[in-house]
Amino acid sequence: MKILITGGHLTPALAFIDFINKNHPEDKIIFLGRTHTQNKTKQESREKQETAKKGVLFIPFKSIKLSRNNIFEKLKVAPLLIASTLRAIVILGKNKPNIFVSFGGYLAVPVTFAAWIMRVPIVTHEQTRTAGIANRLISKFADKIAVSYEDTIKYFPANRTLFTGNLIRKNVLNTNNSRPKWIEKKLKNPVLYVTGGSQGSEVINHTISQIIKVLTRDWTVIHQCGNSTKSRNYKKELTQEKDHLPMSNRNNYYIREWLNEEELSWIYSNTKIIVSRAGANTTEEIAIKGIPSVLIPLPFSHNDEQLKNAQALSNKSQAILLEQKFLNPKTLLESIELINKYSKKFSRNLEMVSKSLNSEIKLYELVKKVVDKNA
Repeated sequence: MKILITGGHLTPALAFIDFINKNHPEDKIIFLGRTHTQNKTKQESREKQETAKKGVLFIPFKSIKLSRNNIFEKLKVAPLLIASTLRAIVILGKNKPNIFVSFGGYLAVPVTFAAWIMRVPIVTHEQTRTAGIANRLISKFADKIAVSYEDTIKYFPANRTLFTGNLIRKNVLNTNNSRPKWIEKKLKNPVLYVTGGSQGSEVINHTISQIIKVLTRDWTVIHQCGNSTKSRNYKKELTQEKDHLPMSNRNNYYIREWLNEEELSWIYSNTKIIVSRAGANTTEEIAIKGIPSVLIPLPFSHNDEQLKNAQALSNKSQAILLEQKFLNPKTLLESIELINKYSKKFSRNLEMVSKSLNSEIKLYELVKKVVDKNA
């Protein structure tokens, strides 16, 4: 079976690739992805590097972003959508996949149009608790829609929608990965992990820079800041802040643009508290690992999906929700101190989180059924 994949949400796509490589090595995977997360900022995407590590053919692909208020931002972008669809038709014609599996995102829209035109079966997976703009459109053409949460079924046609659960990278959940070489063997302080998601977060980075002197007195801070953009180099800016710290604090601050699965696995297994955005995949990884967290949802996410992810944990005292409009050095420090004080309670509550089981198997079986039906 030859499977064409796009990953608007990259990590579940990587989890699916890992499952196929391990259990169905006879299958061939092609990944259509971005070289940059945003064309305007020129921030490099991790899609090519991460899929290449898994031996997957990566094909660069571009498309337009969808508007929240209209199907497309402006009528003038319609020619760009048509051009992307035509390029997708060429790619499909050349590679002849048996099925197209989408993990949402605007990149998948023209590929969906192309697959529908060329009669290639389509399966799409929705990771969020709502329904993304892209997946709402893709679902009209998809043979089957898989969702991560049972409550999400209501957004899609019931007769074509199946609950699979979310796909989590097994390497990240592994407890046997060794300490990254760039981290000292013996850490003096407990670990505080800070992440703004794969692209980083300017506001989180800035707030951490304002309190890093205080944090590094009592914590070993590991900060995943995101790749540089056209206008900002987060790692360089944060490193300058680090260089102004007292010598006794500097060794307590580690700055990384990106963390691979093995590094993140070690960090998850050795972290006491996490400060993070509230993407669907990150929050599920945090919950599965049982790590108390301060969640700062992205305020512009579609249908407030990140806020809903954070509320799902905070409402059960499994995390602290700190909305960005209330984020400042004082509130972040207070939230970290509060969750540290009651960390055992948060950890106990996290043991009650329902975990996605066999999600990769369920999605693969769904894909196989669709292929067999259309054979």
